Amino acid sequence: MKDKESNKDVSNSVPLQGLGLNSPLGAGGTFQSFHFTFAEVAPTFDEILDFIQSTDLEEEHPAIVFIRDILEELNFDTGITGGYVIKEIDELNVKSGWLRIDNTELNLGRQVCGYIKEATQVALFLCTAGEDFTRMTNALNEQGDIMEAYILDAIGSLTVENTMDKIQESLKNEFFKQQFKISNRYSPGYCNWPLSDQTALFELIGENPTGIQLSDSCLMTPRKSVSGIIGIGQHLRHHKYGCEICTNASCIYRKILHE
Repeated sequence: MKDKESNKDVSNSVPLQGLGLNSPLGAGGTFQSFHFTFAEVAPTFDEILDFIQSTDLEEEHPAIVFIRDILEELNFDTGITGGYVIKEIDELNVKSGWLRIDNTELNLGRQVCGYIKEATQVALFLCTAGEDFTRMTNALNEQGDIMEAYILDAIGSLTVENTMDKIQESLKNEFFKQQFKISNRYSPGYCNWPLSDQTALFELIGENPTGIQLSDSCLMTPRKSVSGIIGIGQHLRHHKYGCEICTNASCIYRKILHE
């Protein structure tokens, strides 16, 4: 059976209704924002070495020296920020890989839709480690300090993920009070969710204080930024990331998850 207006197969779609939460943070389309200092979300020395696959370096190696020095230099008090809005799911179709929110369709793909199929709401999120990482990494590249630029880029990646971890944990705790569960987080460009869906995602999130901008090619500025979706529901089953079946060798989650 097909929807007359969208011409989409809706034979496996499920109309969803909200369950009357008592106004959790970010509900009603209001962007719930969080701000952190670098010290609050900084990756550890060992996390950085593991991420760049350099755990066997000697103490005097230039990479080790640089990491120790740069962690002391990175003392941002502003710029690291993120948050989410809560949206009701109007309809979700696992077979065709889409969900509809506020008359806008997100083409998540079958994989992500399957992971959140029991959700009745979603948190749409944005998070950034700030412009300082982009500025400093560009400066190192211009100076020809390629190794240092690579390491700083890695620290930026870990920082934004650590930040989003804290935001997700806050979301989890808030909905736990209402006996709701949340899923893992999923981002355009990963788990077979097309990057081009960034445009619709940003439109649904609307105005927000993160300062993240989206280019015509759907890339975000500042560079160390993430966006995506988290499912929410009373009967939601938590699925691990499908890294063992994924073919995206450059995926950051493949690098930082140890499940």
